[in-house]
Amino acid sequence: MFDLISRFKVFIVSIFILLFTGQLMAEVHPEQRLLSAIEAIQDSQLSEAENILKKLVEERPEFKLANMLYADLLKSKTQPLNVPGAGLVNNEQRQNLLSEIKLRLQAQHKEQYANQVPAALGRLDDSYLHAFVVDLDQSRLFVFENLPDQPRLVADYFVSMGRGGPEKEKRGDLRTPLGVYFVQSYIPPDRLADKYGAGAYPINYPNVWDEFLGRTGNGIWLHGTRSGTYNRPPLASEGCVVLPNDDLLEVGRYIALGQTPILIGNGIQWLPADEWKQKKTEVSAMFDQWIRDWESRNTVNYLSHYSKDFLTGKKDYAYWASHKQRIAKYKKSIQVEASDVSILMHPNEDVMVATFHQDYKSDNFVSQAWKRQYWRKESDGQWRIIFEGEIAAPTVSHLAKNSL
Repeated sequence: MFDLISRFKVFIVSIFILLFTGQLMAEVHPEQRLLSAIEAIQDSQLSEAENILKKLVEERPEFKLANMLYADLLKSKTQPLNVPGAGLVNNEQRQNLLSEIKLRLQAQHKEQYANQVPAALGRLDDSYLHAFVVDLDQSRLFVFENLPDQPRLVADYFVSMGRGGPEKEKRGDLRTPLGVYFVQSYIPPDRLADKYGAGAYPINYPNVWDEFLGRTGNGIWLHGTRSGTYNRPPLASEGCVVLPNDDLLEVGRYIALGQTPILIGNGIQWLPADEWKQKKTEVSAMFDQWIRDWESRNTVNYLSHYSKDFLTGKKDYAYWASHKQRIAKYKKSIQVEASDVSILMHPNEDVMVATFHQDYKSDNFVSQAWKRQYWRKESDGQWRIIFEGEIAAPTVSHLAKNSL
């Protein structure tokens, strides 16, 4: 009886191991399987590479890069191949795929990001659960979890950008914008053309800073790929940031509408953890000093935080200064509390964006509002507010139910 029970337990464990191993193989991301095949080729393990690619193209026939490598590997058995992808008819397509290989291989070395944080993630309140950082130079979207000590990199994905490259300036230039943006809404696939794939997340381009610089255009989304396409080449959209459909669905789990920031840069500065924390302290100090000077009712100190180019709605600095000086005369006390504060840095320009909930109390007035400020580093080296205005309250509801 004991032997029978023991053999049954071994049988159950064996079945579990087989099922679990098979599940793990099926769950390995296609990119990781592709990179494993490339590593096998580099190590002259051609049979192993062939097996990996064969299974990959069977499961993902729309993965063009995997198909190219697999075709090359098979052809190499009978003839030398001087140019990767030589069997492809379209030379431009071949160049796109070769560029994609280079970018994916660069992203493979993630140890370079160990205990580092993008400088652009200046400060995130605990209410912000995740943040996205897109490096167009690497065709990569990084997902960060906002932890008490520092943001932690939890996932990264290959992305495509506009055919015109980075730095959008005008409508129709096919470029992807650079800056600090927020995911605004979700559009399900049944309301979209097939080219947008599994759904779309519009972002708030053009933002105030874009409009200040005269940038035009709209309709910049984070979206998926059309049927029969695994991913697009690095330069392939009309200005949007595009992910494979499966990756877009995963990314959707991290999104809270109106609150999840997406920072888009052409090259991202990463800081060691201690340097990032120092940077966080510096930007927080600027913001906190603005509040203290407002509460002090010293309008000279308070207005020193505002640029001469300042705008709020249609009102300029002269109006703002006169208005604040006039009402300060009648205030006996001012108390300002800011919560849910995020301070994010433009990855490529001297601009920072502060978003917060403001609770204002004085001896004769009380108000609450969500606000957003744009600060600019000016020619004298000082950071000053160039725009300030109210925004709609974020929904803070996550979209996993919509994305799966």
